[in-house]
Amino acid sequence: MQTSADEAPDRRGAPSTRAYLQVAAFSAVQAVIVIAIAPITPHIAAWFPPAYALVAGVQTLMIFAARRFTGIGWGATLAAGLTALVCGPFTAIGWLLAVPLMAAGALFDIALTVARRRAWSERKDAVVVGLVVGTALFVVSLPVMSLDHLGPVVVALTLLARIVASWAGAFLSARLVARLERVGVSRTAPAPAQTR
Repeated sequence: MQTSADEAPDRRGAPSTRAYLQVAAFSAVQAVIVIAIAPITPHIAAWFPPAYALVAGVQTLMIFAARRFTGIGWGATLAAGLTALVCGPFTAIGWLLAVPLMAAGALFDIALTVARRRAWSERKDAVVVGLVVGTALFVVSLPVMSLDHLGPVVVALTLLARIVASWAGAFLSARLVARLERVGVSRTAPAPAQTR
């Protein structure tokens, strides 16, 4: 069974350079996704916040996958920071993008750490992530919602959409990592060839 990067540390007990490069690779893919949808997300948010909450879920998929794949303790937070650093100039909210991304990454790291310690299944940890991260992102986004959208129905639908989107991100990130493993993408560096 393959081990994650934090279970296969270097000689000093720290995650390997390879693991950090893998986080950077996931962050780069996430940045491309965020930049690709950046032109449409402000229009969706202005039209119907619950729809935006669902679409915004893809902004954390690779951030979550980075943590799952590498096993670095704060891997999602690191991936979120790198993603925000790249995407800031290309989004409508600029560097403020770091706030929801870093919040999602940090809460995912904490939730996944608890899940691993309690031996939760991936389905259960996805539900917990959905509830915790989705609710937090809803709270972060609430102050910037238009007054026209602050009716109880729209607010409730937005909260539900945030939870569903975060759950989907957690679930799909686990499936993505499993798929990468099935096709032979290694989490750890290959063992050096032994010489006689």
